[in-house]
Amino acid sequence: MKNRKNYLKARKKQLKWFQLGWVVKDSICPICGEKPLIQFDRYDSWGCISCNEWLDEACDDLNCPYCSIRPKTPYEAYFIIDTEIGSAGLRKRWRCDNYQHKTNGMKKHMRRRLLAEQRQALCLPSKY
Repeated sequence: MKNRKNYLKARKKQLKWFQLGWVVKDSICPICGEKPLIQFDRYDSWGCISCNEWLDEACDDLNCPYCSIRPKTPYEAYFIIDTEIGSAGLRKRWRCDNYQHKTNGMKKHMRRRLLAEQRQALCLPSKY
């Protein structure tokens, strides 16, 4: 169970980065040499997860729809997504899609119910 929890935590982090933008796994950061880089759609900028730096400079225009709302670091953008109102629905959808034992539990329940009905039809004693 511990491995499953760790897997789900890692999957949640990956999903969060994909919600922020486009993760390019083959790209290498020119600053630190690590990969991957992320294209943040909301801020129209590239950022490195490893060195926590923006690769594009922000413009000086205060009315720019991208640069005026861009946080100082990519990790700030990562944490801002949790505080937004619309992200609650995305998190709930992710939990529904990745909560595996609910669907497996339903299959197990349906199998037991089918076996119970078959036993009742054959008049066999129930194990449960």
